Amino acid sequence: MKKKSTSNLTNWYRGTALLVLLALSFVSAKVNAQQTFAANLDQYLNTHLKQGTFSGTVVVTEKGQPVYGKGFGMADYEKGIANSPEVKYRIGSVTKSFTAVMVMQLQEQGKLNVQDKVSKYLPDFPNGEKITLHQLLSNTAGIPDFVNHWQDVNTKPATTNDILALVKDMPLEFEPGTKWRYSSSGFIVLAQIIEKVTKKPYEKVLYQQILKPLKMRSTGLEFSKPIAGMALGYNHDGAERELAKYIDMSWCHAAGAMYSTSADLAKFDAALRGDKLLNQASKKQMYTPVKNNYGYGWVIDSVSKQLRISHSGAINGFKANFIRIPEREMTITILSNYESQQVNGPISRDITAIVLGDKYQMPVARTMIKMSAAQLAKYAGEYQVAPKMSFIVKASGDQLFVEVPGQDRFQIFPEAEDKFFVKVAPALVTFEKDENGQIAKMYMHHGGKAMPAMRVN
Repeated sequence: MKKKSTSNLTNWYRGTALLVLLALSFVSAKVNAQQTFAANLDQYLNTHLKQGTFSGTVVVTEKGQPVYGKGFGMADYEKGIANSPEVKYRIGSVTKSFTAVMVMQLQEQGKLNVQDKVSKYLPDFPNGEKITLHQLLSNTAGIPDFVNHWQDVNTKPATTNDILALVKDMPLEFEPGTKWRYSSSGFIVLAQIIEKVTKKPYEKVLYQQILKPLKMRSTGLEFSKPIAGMALGYNHDGAERELAKYIDMSWCHAAGAMYSTSADLAKFDAALRGDKLLNQASKKQMYTPVKNNYGYGWVIDSVSKQLRISHSGAINGFKANFIRIPEREMTITILSNYESQQVNGPISRDITAIVLGDKYQMPVARTMIKMSAAQLAKYAGEYQVAPKMSFIVKASGDQLFVEVPGQDRFQIFPEAEDKFFVKVAPALVTFEKDENGQIAKMYMHHGGKAMPAMRVN
């Protein structure tokens, strides 16, 4: 056997050393990037925590490994129990993604087909001969959303029949398949179909087909019993934190009744990247947008030129955002026990941008000035935006509130004379005086636009 020449050995050592250096450089760059986004996330989320606009947990996993995971604020403010990645949160409409996976599994098993009419399984369901499972899954069925009609009844236990009784006799909002409108009702109909073809309760099918095989031990569906390790949900408009209004979770069922943890949701993502839950054909069908970037129980769009598969959730006292970036094998899970509008809007958007190294907006620090009850009372009144739409500004002692038609009121906080900020959303409210020094006009500033409203009384 010939010995390698000295020059050949030298070249071999140099080449090997270069490869090692390149590998170390890559690892170092990746670690530095993770450290950078972790520091930026800490700063960003701590700022929101101080401003009273976020409380919860943020976890990022890449290739199945956690690269960031922290809790902010308290899971129980009365008992001083901190938020952490181990805490359970209600995930609201992220439940719809699980329901969609269950339907696709049953299609693979030959128990149903998404092109079937609802009437095949539920013969007495109104308009069932017009509506397909495909349309229920994609929010294109036209069934009115029961959530718009449950306010007076949602504190008592309900069956799926009780839920659908609120809307099933209402006319369809459009011809099935012609338009898109978000409706939780379709997923309650799907729950009834799942139960019909399996002859089992929805929650048992969920456990047997997803939770048990994935060992998602901190995830489930519970309507009324206390759940160990669960965060309390709070209503927090930035003024006073209070427990969210009670709702019996049976009203949310297959459309929004689940709870989970960040770690368990990462298991769900990992299983969907492989073939443990669904085959490739089923996933392709589920992830194909039908209308308005919505597939079957998933929002399909892009961020930073990468495919994003996601769903958000909102239920009394909780917000959730489950974001999956398949190209990076990455999940970003945001679970909050504050009913803040910012969580599923700018906070979710900025967290994603920070993780992916894109531009983001740090929350602006706002300082409230002291104004007397008499000063605040001068702003109270009705401000008309359009002939049939007005903002109602009400003073209550040393607090000022704005009521928007069809929504809960929110408090506004004085930053300067005639300028107020909102804590539940990135918005400002300003007032304008007439030539006599009287408040005559109001502007709602949001998203770079200002909506004027004239005072009418």
